[in-house]
Amino acid sequence: MSAEKYDAVIIGAGLAGLTVGALLACYEKRRVLILEREAYLGGRIVSFSGEDGDLNLQGRKLGLAGFEKVMRSVYAWVSRSEPDLETIMKQHLLDGYSFEAGGHATFWGTRGRVGHLLDFLGIPVELPGNEGFTVLDPAQVALFPVERGGAYDWMSLESNRTTKKLLREMLTAPESTLAAWDRISFDQWLNERTADRAVYEFLAAVASIHMVMGEPKMIPAGDFIRFMNTAGKIGMNLISGSTGIVPKPGFVRIATQMAEKIRGCGGEILTGAAVQSVIFDNRTLVGVRALTDTGERTFSTSRAVCTVPIRKIWKFLPKTLFPPAMVRKVEASFFSVGMLTGIVGVNYDVFSAAGLNPKSWLLAPAVIKAVEGYIGDVDIISIMPSNFAPSLSPEGKHTLGYSIALTDSELRDKQKVDRVIDMSRKLFHQVFPPLAQNTAWEIWTCSDKGFGDWPPIGDRRPDTTLQGIDGLFFAGDGYGEKTWGSGMDAAIYSGILCVDAMMQSNYTEQVLPEYHR
Repeated sequence: MSAEKYDAVIIGAGLAGLTVGALLACYEKRRVLILEREAYLGGRIVSFSGEDGDLNLQGRKLGLAGFEKVMRSVYAWVSRSEPDLETIMKQHLLDGYSFEAGGHATFWGTRGRVGHLLDFLGIPVELPGNEGFTVLDPAQVALFPVERGGAYDWMSLESNRTTKKLLREMLTAPESTLAAWDRISFDQWLNERTADRAVYEFLAAVASIHMVMGEPKMIPAGDFIRFMNTAGKIGMNLISGSTGIVPKPGFVRIATQMAEKIRGCGGEILTGAAVQSVIFDNRTLVGVRALTDTGERTFSTSRAVCTVPIRKIWKFLPKTLFPPAMVRKVEASFFSVGMLTGIVGVNYDVFSAAGLNPKSWLLAPAVIKAVEGYIGDVDIISIMPSNFAPSLSPEGKHTLGYSIALTDSELRDKQKVDRVIDMSRKLFHQVFPPLAQNTAWEIWTCSDKGFGDWPPIGDRRPDTTLQGIDGLFFAGDGYGEKTWGSGMDAAIYSGILCVDAMMQSNYTEQVLPEYHR
């Protein structure tokens, strides 16, 4: 075994890996090494900045080929752009803009798990949140700004009453009830309470943005409803602070600051290091082998943390370590969720010109019905990131973003993706008449693995430890029996749970208030 010895080796420098690394290096004073396959940090948190006709990522100019390579590394690709990408870059159309490789947003701004972790680490990041909420009703092709306590004017009076009754039930449910709802789908939860299609479509659309799943039959009811339950405890709602972004250069700032914190505590991060195998002596972990820029290297350790989604781990972890029934279920029943994302450069403030709060988020439920060939109704979520943080676009320019949850198979179906893009553009051009003539460029991207792998309804995520294996741990938005939520929130929670399992500590209570646990 190599003399390169560490207390813990973390596989992956995404948000979960950086969370584990920061807690172990800075608070447990352990010698930590993070191995990252790519040349950049942050995992799926990737933000691009346009400069001099090129795209920049963490100080590196990418070029068109480099941009497409980075997109592939986060399971994403460009489905459509206008004009084509080469022309966009040659004409310097992206200069001064920053945007994400897919749809990223924080939940509850600085009061969410992201904000609490960064405050605990002493590296707070500005997380400006929404200050308005508007529903775009596709049937009426009209906008309906929502006021706190006000009526949902696109619905009937009876639908209003039912919707608010169900929202109150979500807000006031005790933990024992939430735990029971973990075992059923949100579709079942809704159908047990209402046959009103307008109510179903609206609440299913709200769930789709939180869980990045367009089909309520795939959404664990308890997972989503905990988001709504938390809102009441925080004192926020859909109108204020429910979603937020990060100023220039974007969400990658979070990863960069966490990496600096880890290095400042003596931790090491090695990029361009692809893990080849995790080494065991019988069933005790003793090391990790990786292919690096200088060749193959072996790192001695008694603890390793895997942050790779579970359906990808067989490349370096032998299946024989895992119970056969678990392997079969992962391969047969686990699924991926993803997102179709549009980012559009525009020459005016679309929302303000339409009389909306410029920092609103906009929801268009069921723009395409499930009966038209999709697994679930297709919903659109839209914000103008540049209104939240003007640094994300050049002076006098703006960005308009679309986020649309689709399944992994739908995202790989070009015909279905094109139909969603066409429908989205048509609807927004109808509702915002100046938009078409004031669009400078637009880029639509697909990611068929925007989040971790999900178990079937009724099952919890694989835990952060594996029974009978000494020294192997897991973290990420797809791990942790106690983990709930999705995306960055879930990745952070899982990372904290992983450290607590490893060190017998209580960072969960130190970092997160009760309502985030």
